[in-house]
Amino acid sequence: MRVLITGGAKGIGAETARMFAAEGMARAIYLADIDDDAGAKTAKELSALCECVYRRLDVTDEAGVAALFREIEAAGGGGGSGGGGGGLDVLFNCAGITSVKNLFDTDKALWDKIMSVNVTSVFLLSKEAMRLMSAQKSGRIINVSSVSAYVGGIRTSPAYAASKAAILGLTRSLAKYGAPYNVTANAIAPGIVDTDMTRDPDFVYSADEVPLGRAADPADIARAVLFLAGEGGSHITGQCLNVNGGMFFN
Repeated sequence: MRVLITGGAKGIGAETARMFAAEGMARAIYLADIDDDAGAKTAKELSALCECVYRRLDVTDEAGVAALFREIEAAGGGGGSGGGGGGLDVLFNCAGITSVKNLFDTDKALWDKIMSVNVTSVFLLSKEAMRLMSAQKSGRIINVSSVSAYVGGIRTSPAYAASKAAILGLTRSLAKYGAPYNVTANAIAPGIVDTDMTRDPDFVYSADEVPLGRAADPADIARAVLFLAGEGGSHITGQCLNVNGGMFFN
């Protein structure tokens, strides 16, 4: 497989890349992020297991996204999920930002920024991925939603909850478009995950909020991504896999 992971420098994205490499599921991984130090470090680490490169990418920059996909397309290579000569088999849209500001402290600038990074980026990247994947008649698009998409913002900004709800609608639309071309599109909705985002001093939570008694580890989310990207996910599309330790039942 050839895999592109946004937000791949650290956290869930990096852990997912490690798992793809360790399980032998990926022969080439592109890590896209704006954290150059962490991205280069992760790419170097994984290069011992498979071809792995880091590319600096502002996921809201349409021209930058298009340029990265032209690079991937030019690199070519066989499609791992469906064979053929396609340039990309899995897109994992993991890049995202959050805020703990409440409704009245959330101004339009913050709203627009969260929507741009969390939703517009997924639209831009998925459109480019769908172009490649539909041509090769195979591919998997996997997006990150959140438990807040279902229950609303608890300690996160309403803009964050709205952005993650938008991901669900976009994912279903992608699934409908991709189905005739054997391209699946699914989402994963984590609850609380132990990452830099939730280690922010303003993001206060207790393990008691999670029925299973702990925040998720990035590996918990990565396993769900690999399931959807692998044979287990071959007949699943338009779905959201809730990985939240029992915080929300659907």
